[in-house]
Amino acid sequence: MKKSLLSVALCVMTLLIGISPVSAQGQNKEYQETLHKMLLLSGGLATVDTMVPQIIGMMKQQSPSVSEATWNAVMEKAKQFFSDNLVKVYVPIYQKHLTLDDLKKIVAFYESPVGKKLGAVTPAITMEGMTAGQQLGMELVTLIQRELDAHGNK
Repeated sequence: MKKSLLSVALCVMTLLIGISPVSAQGQNKEYQETLHKMLLLSGGLATVDTMVPQIIGMMKQQSPSVSEATWNAVMEKAKQFFSDNLVKVYVPIYQKHLTLDDLKKIVAFYESPVGKKLGAVTPAITMEGMTAGQQLGMELVTLIQRELDAHGNK
């Protein structure tokens, strides 16, 4: 399970590190700001607050000599980096599928009582879903391996 989480974390970090910085001038500033607001209200950015500490926790085990103060400083920078770059990475993706007007309507939903509730529980749902998905994935691999074995492919 930890290896799976570490693999996911490393993939996410590699993805973000491998992406060249996108100039805010090259993007529609209003679109970027609206998307940021939507991700904030929807709970999407709150996932950073749960994912980054998990990544740091795994890295702490590999580097036990690093002080807690250093890890805290690194965590704050990592959260800011991930949050800032997540929005930049998502702008062109969202622009392919949603207009600025669409985003504004989604923001309006997330500002409603039920939208606020959804935004508040989304990080927990996401984390629980990831855990359940990893378990299901492991069961799937076991099933596939049994089927291969049953067909004489060992």
